[in-house]
Amino acid sequence: MKKVIVFVFFFVLMFQSWAIADAANPISVNAVNVNGKFIATDVSPIIKDGRVLVPIRTLASLGVTYQWDSKSQSALITKGKDQIKLTANKKEAFKNNRTVQIDVPVQMTQGRILVPIRFVSENFGHKVSYEKLRSILFIQDSNYKVDQESLEAEALQAARQASISLPVQFSFKSLSSLEKPGVNKEYTYVFPRGDSSRYMYFNNDWSAGNTVVEIKDGVAKAVWQFTSGNGLDDIVSSAGQKPSYNYVGWITDILMFNDDKGNISALYKDDKGQQKEITAKAKSYIDVIQSIPNETRKH
Repeated sequence: MKKVIVFVFFFVLMFQSWAIADAANPISVNAVNVNGKFIATDVSPIIKDGRVLVPIRTLASLGVTYQWDSKSQSALITKGKDQIKLTANKKEAFKNNRTVQIDVPVQMTQGRILVPIRFVSENFGHKVSYEKLRSILFIQDSNYKVDQESLEAEALQAARQASISLPVQFSFKSLSSLEKPGVNKEYTYVFPRGDSSRYMYFNNDWSAGNTVVEIKDGVAKAVWQFTSGNGLDDIVSSAGQKPSYNYVGWITDILMFNDDKGNISALYKDDKGQQKEITAKAKSYIDVIQSIPNETRKH
């Protein structure tokens, strides 16, 4: 049984990230977020020659369709009137029958077709960005707008999921310890009770660092980062502006462990001092949202 310190009045998830290291461009992809929704995939993205390739099915929510010709080992990808043809092991591609060059060809992994995401997305007018803090690949179409109603939903579970689905922006230089490849293999989110407008994100190795994020007008901004020694109030180094509120007050020490069925269980005490337990399935990033019994939103 693996024991760690975790927190009450929050949601939590620990699982292995898609740790990927390329000699020229070492990064990891913890999750893929398409138009504000985390997409669960049965095959992990890969890095090839410094380029991220994702399962082509990941793009279905963007209105992309495809056909795979097993004989020619080529994929014909269509959106609207535009078509792209990619062939395995070839850096020559075709867009609307016009020859174009790509940095890395289509790859086949475990029976799944993986395509270079930046090339495909940008040729269809999509925006692709990579957030180093949480190792998340964000893909958005040209018409995408933040769903403000979801951020303000009465149901905390929905509002919090919308909150963590926003790319985190920085106005200061992030701590290098939080941008190392693979640092997000195990991580935790913690919210104040009844609140979805701010959270603290950290790798379960506290020495790597912690990030306080605030959400306002559909934008998630990192306001402060810090590394700690013996507890969250023992600040070793920091970046940004320390908030005036008591972020340590968001948390309580509890016991969390992995069981032999792949579940994450957490023991904690409720408002009446009664010991409670919550259990979460750790299958994908989507499962990070867990409702807490008797928790209500603050107005």
